[in-house]
Amino acid sequence: MMLTFRGFLLKYCQELAGAQTSSLKRLFAIAEKGRPRVFEPLLLLALCDHRETYLMKQAVGSDVLDAYQEITTRFHQSGLALELFLETLPERSRYKRPLVAWRAESGRRQTDQQTLQNVAASLVTLLEQKGVSRAEACRIAELNKGNFYAFLKGDTSKLSRDTAMRAYKTLRSLSTRAPSPRADKAYVEKASLC
Repeated sequence: MMLTFRGFLLKYCQELAGAQTSSLKRLFAIAEKGRPRVFEPLLLLALCDHRETYLMKQAVGSDVLDAYQEITTRFHQSGLALELFLETLPERSRYKRPLVAWRAESGRRQTDQQTLQNVAASLVTLLEQKGVSRAEACRIAELNKGNFYAFLKGDTSKLSRDTAMRAYKTLRSLSTRAPSPRADKAYVEKASLC
């Protein structure tokens, strides 16, 4: 699932601060105590939530108050959406960096999604070529049946990229063979009952 810019900013602030809080007050306090990289994305988060006035109150008496006021004023005067406003800033602006990081993350997630779809299609083909049932593939690759079945049907959220690639490599290393003897035995027993 792709994060919104606001969701990305929250996670980014939490990661930079080393704290799992969404409190602007707490995040600002952490930034003041030696994590200055939190200041810029924190203002952007406050702008997303329309809480920049609250953040300004926290910034009174700090070194970042003037920068916060300048960016906030320019943003409101522009009349643009936050993402569009950030695009107008110079490339090296510290306020533009979170937008660039969000876009890079979005691109990476889309690439992963496409890769997983290709792996799922390749796994279906591989199982047919090797003569291996889906249940047997789960046993061999040590995968959860429900997740594997859903993955093969197109739900790429059920397996990580690493797990999907590990399963593919494991199944690819198998020799091509006829259906398992277990399946043949079940067929013989079923036929003898008739």
